[in-house]
Amino acid sequence: MSQNEEQYLNLARRILETGASKMDRTKTGTHSIFGAQMRFDLSEGFPLLTSKKVAFGRIKSELLWFLRGDNNIRFLLQHHNHIWDEWPFKKWIESSEYDGPDMTDFGLRTQSDPIFAEQYKEQKKIFIDRILNDDKFSEKFGTIG
Repeated sequence: MSQNEEQYLNLARRILETGASKMDRTKTGTHSIFGAQMRFDLSEGFPLLTSKKVAFGRIKSELLWFLRGDNNIRFLLQHHNHIWDEWPFKKWIESSEYDGPDMTDFGLRTQSDPIFAEQYKEQKKIFIDRILNDDKFSEKFGTIG
């Protein structure tokens, strides 16, 4: 195990053992500590540390998107990256232009209601297709903020 990995795992252990729980905007909550830091020697390379599998293509497309100064998800969707879809999708379903089924609380409902999850997938596909193929729609609803 590298020194970077060890440092990361020690911090994760410290958060689990001594961290405080709090609610967040997703209503799933977080467990955290305040002010923790890790230091890395970047001359040894970039310390990509995570407990999840990393899809390099998605990291690359998101980084290029940031560097472009873009805030519209069309570029990400063109590169099969869906990490920022939720906020523009929510903006669309809350607009007067949306005429599909009720998508209230779609993030939580998809986890507990299989019928709703299918409706959500259908509406999300419509949304993504429109972002990719309709310039005006993409301009209006494709931004994250």
